[in-house]
Amino acid sequence: MLFRIIGTAVLSTVLSLGVTQAGTITASLFSPLAPTGSSPVVIDLTGFTPGPHGALSGSGYSISFDAVGSDQGLVQGTAGGSHAVPVGGFTGGLAEYLTGGFGSSLSTNIGASGNYLSTGLGGTITINFVLPQTSFALLWGSIDGGNLLRFNDASNFNVAGTAVQAAAAGFVGNGFQGPGGSAYVVVNTDTPFTTVTATSSVISFEFEPIAASTTPFDIHNPEPAGFALMSGGILLLIAYRCRSTKCVS
Repeated sequence: MLFRIIGTAVLSTVLSLGVTQAGTITASLFSPLAPTGSSPVVIDLTGFTPGPHGALSGSGYSISFDAVGSDQGLVQGTAGGSHAVPVGGFTGGLAEYLTGGFGSSLSTNIGASGNYLSTGLGGTITINFVLPQTSFALLWGSIDGGNLLRFNDASNFNVAGTAVQAAAAGFVGNGFQGPGGSAYVVVNTDTPFTTVTATSSVISFEFEPIAASTTPFDIHNPEPAGFALMSGGILLLIAYRCRSTKCVS
């Protein structure tokens, strides 16, 4: 049986001054995303060589890395205790992985999975956009509470892994690497940003594919929340052993 969506939720955060933050987070475990809006900037990591990089660039964006090791930065595949491929779907009891950027096919063969970004512990990945954007979309892998996205909009909007966990209906568990531990996430802001910074206070923050737009992104083909995966997710959780805050198969 094919599971694409557990559910979606929208979370609005509040500033310390008591004013509602002009930003929303939408997260869904198995709802594929596609670039929408007006001329979205799509970051496709296909074609780049995995490994440490000083910088990567493409049409409308550049990516810089700080304090990354040999198995961090632009990576491919899973390295136990370091990083794990984000899960993009679930079919026949097996996890599915994106084989490339937005719109790419899903495969149960982890060896066919595409490149993705990994901060490593304490590392920083900064995405700079040439033009101001107001919407940001990504597949957030094995979501940890210590993962953080920081936007340089007027309010310096921060999105923590804990907020994404709360927004993703049916989320299995902190740092879980199997189905139900990753989520498609959309961040929409009312104030433009040109920089998004990813950091992690735990083993790593893994994410792929990425896009930004000047108009809101949507999680497509939403369905009513269904928790049929939860029992299967719990069984899968038992099948994984956890090391620190990451689970290693």
